[in-house]
Amino acid sequence: MNLRQTTRRLAPVAILLGLAAGCGDADDSIALVPVKGKVLRNGEPLGNASVSFQPDPSNADQTPGGDTSGPAGTYLARFKTRSGLAPGKYKVTVTPGAAIPDIEIDASVEEAFKDDPIMLGEMKKSAAGSSKGGRKGKKLDPPAEFEAEVKADGKPLDFDIAKGEVVKQAAAR
Repeated sequence: MNLRQTTRRLAPVAILLGLAAGCGDADDSIALVPVKGKVLRNGEPLGNASVSFQPDPSNADQTPGGDTSGPAGTYLARFKTRSGLAPGKYKVTVTPGAAIPDIEIDASVEEAFKDDPIMLGEMKKSAAGSSKGGRKGKKLDPPAEFEAEVKADGKPLDFDIAKGEVVKQAAAR
């Protein structure tokens, strides 16, 4: 095989590799800062609450995100598959979920999900629903909305749904 034949065969491969190298999600280049904190009700941790961050249209980067609070009320906001959000102003909506029942489950199941409190909560809710013939309970709190600013310093944002306020922007924990 001579040089001309080799070039003809490898040229399409080189072009495809060049095009593939140029492909990528522009969102991957956005600088994110950690956005974490607690969801509270009257100062007490509120688990299983949905926390949604909607960026202000004036923000340089549009990074909507959110998380569901764990049993201790903590959350870590994510934008797509990445942890964190771009600095800027956000409208934050906290929607309380159904309380996670405090029921006994098999120790092996609890051990299997020890590092995943969300799945452990889902297992407990599933077990409670099947043992009681369905889920019944008190009415859920309505969603609460907050205005918050995500700053480059990554300070935690705590939200108290009963007080309707951002509790503090304290030093990073």
